[in-house]
Amino acid sequence: MLLSTTARSMLRRAVSTGKSTALKALVTGSSSSFRPFMTNSKHQPYYTTAATSQPLFGSNTTVQTRFKSSKVAALETAQEGRDAYQISETLQGTDACLRAGLDRLGITNPSTLYRNLSYPELYEHEKQNQEGAVAKAEYGDTFAVDTGKYTGRSPKDRFIVMNPGSETAENIDWNDINQPTTPEVYKELYDKAVAHFNTLDKAYVFDGYCGTSLDTRRKIRFVHEMSWQQHFVTNMFIRPEDSSELQDFDPDFTVINCCSQVDEEWKKHNLNSETAVVFNVEEKTAVIFGTWYGGENKKGIFSLMNYWLPMKGHFPMHCSA
Repeated sequence: MLLSTTARSMLRRAVSTGKSTALKALVTGSSSSFRPFMTNSKHQPYYTTAATSQPLFGSNTTVQTRFKSSKVAALETAQEGRDAYQISETLQGTDACLRAGLDRLGITNPSTLYRNLSYPELYEHEKQNQEGAVAKAEYGDTFAVDTGKYTGRSPKDRFIVMNPGSETAENIDWNDINQPTTPEVYKELYDKAVAHFNTLDKAYVFDGYCGTSLDTRRKIRFVHEMSWQQHFVTNMFIRPEDSSELQDFDPDFTVINCCSQVDEEWKKHNLNSETAVVFNVEEKTAVIFGTWYGGENKKGIFSLMNYWLPMKGHFPMHCSA
């Protein structure tokens, strides 16, 4: 969690009051107060696990299908409008990156950009790209992916650029969690990320928001190689309600995800491994290398909100964007 010294002070004051059991559980790492899978008749479980499993990618890896209870099925029936959401656009031609604003990042080569695709469109892309496998379930087909050796975040590979004399250099609580790296290292990694995308013919772009309050929400952009990672952030963050919001969209922060690439020079860069998740708050960009785990996208932006909001006097809570 990227906490500024201001946020850490607010957190300590909140816990010291002794009035928030949930907050204390969050801080101490205790989960004893939480029962996500209630089994009595009053609280039916949201999921039950099927007895069968299915192969993934034709390998020895298997996917265990979970069936949703009637309670969740009824909820989803009430949300039929979700799949009707449609503001997607496909930009094609040598000026595709220019029209989407990726040229400002240095990304100019992809001649096809898929921007803010709908859930049904993303599902078709996932299948066509063979990014995973379709798991058959009672409530419908579900797309399953293999994230490789990382089935969770890799916190020891997350770094923040310490720009000398900057606001973040002064305000971030630098420690073993908020690990610093240099602007020079970041420039090499950023250039590597841009160079990789400039070898691709197509890319996926999600433009949306983090935060529901109009006073504090941030415009965010994700640039991905994989359609399933776009599916992940489409589900995690707030989508524009109208296509007009995409016109001249100027993000407050951009994540360039090069999950298929690694940092071969990680020892020279004084990093932890060939996996690198690096944020430059002043440059308003981040790069991701070497991990396919989708949660790095979400947690990165949430961590930034944990820095930005306390600077404005707001205490952030980790929940849905």
